[in-house]
Amino acid sequence: MERERYPDEADAPGTEELSIPEGLPMPGLEEFLTSDVILDLLKIPKDGLIRINAALFFLGSNEMFAFYWRERNGSQQCKLLPADAVRTAFHTMPFDSGWMPQGTFRCGIDAAGRRWLSICIPPAHHHLAVIDNDLGLQQVDVPLPGFVFTGCGRNYWIWAVKDTDISAQTALYHAPLSNVSSNGSICFGANRAPEASGSTILQAFHLFLDSPFNGHMANNKSQKHPGDIRYLLAELAAQEARFFPHEDLFGIAASAQSTKVLSLDHLLNSVIHARR
Repeated sequence: MERERYPDEADAPGTEELSIPEGLPMPGLEEFLTSDVILDLLKIPKDGLIRINAALFFLGSNEMFAFYWRERNGSQQCKLLPADAVRTAFHTMPFDSGWMPQGTFRCGIDAAGRRWLSICIPPAHHHLAVIDNDLGLQQVDVPLPGFVFTGCGRNYWIWAVKDTDISAQTALYHAPLSNVSSNGSICFGANRAPEASGSTILQAFHLFLDSPFNGHMANNKSQKHPGDIRYLLAELAAQEARFFPHEDLFGIAASAQSTKVLSLDHLLNSVIHARR
């Protein structure tokens, strides 16, 4: 129903037609609610005991909504939304993980909306390119232990395991490879890792193994050669070893003083649900 127009209203000085997003109803005063007006009415403080970063406000007879958010620079923004847009946003959306590789034991979506998954990779022989400080690039065939390989977005982690049956309490060990940080985070160098998914995670694993292994983060990966894991890899290749020596694996502990090896459940939760 149209509201009553006053005589000569369209020609009155200082009047202009309000711009209302398509789909918004116009019951009474709600037609005059612009984003600036709502921000002025809310008067949400920039700093307070509870910092409000975003909120959804129900206006009128629940037919109009206002979404408020705070930018990183502290500026406050507000946008009017029609009911159908809010309904669509809250409607349960279908999710399909797609075909998962063999050995996948957990997958999900983190708070930022990125897919993540963890897979178990069994022990096997691998062909590696190792950069020797004296001899340069060397091609070696070595046995490696089983791994838990985890991806979230374009971030990846790798941990060595002794267990053949993976569970939440499986103890984790440093992967006996360089280019891996103390928490298992992988440095891909100049290579760009793919977004983690069921169809790409093995690509990321092979991208890592196909990259040259230099002296970057090569320490504390071997009991026998704590200063540089590349010495152990050279020995295993020269001996044509059939299996990786599990007793040489270096456990991942919560601190340098701790002797307790962290479990898969603990470490997986700490990297997937870490604040970024």
